[in-house]
Amino acid sequence: MLQAETVEAEQRNRLAADGLSASEKKTCELLSADESRHIDAIVETSGLNSSEVLATLFNLEMKSIVRQLPGKQFNKVLL
Repeated sequence: MLQAETVEAEQRNRLAADGLSASEKKTCELLSADESRHIDAIVETSGLNSSEVLATLFNLEMKSIVRQLPGKQFNKVLL
């Protein structure tokens, strides 16, 4: 991806993050588009319990901000 495209995608992601709840923002900060993270790692680093993380990830998936990959891996979608 070109540097200008990366910057533009980051700006769109920041705008999308403005409408998120605190737990959604926290979860998004732990994810990147380049590298997926296992749900257990997200639970450990987020400070949220597993039910909150599952619900948050589901909401973020419905908003097309994150996607689930095989093996309960998640990453951020570049908008």
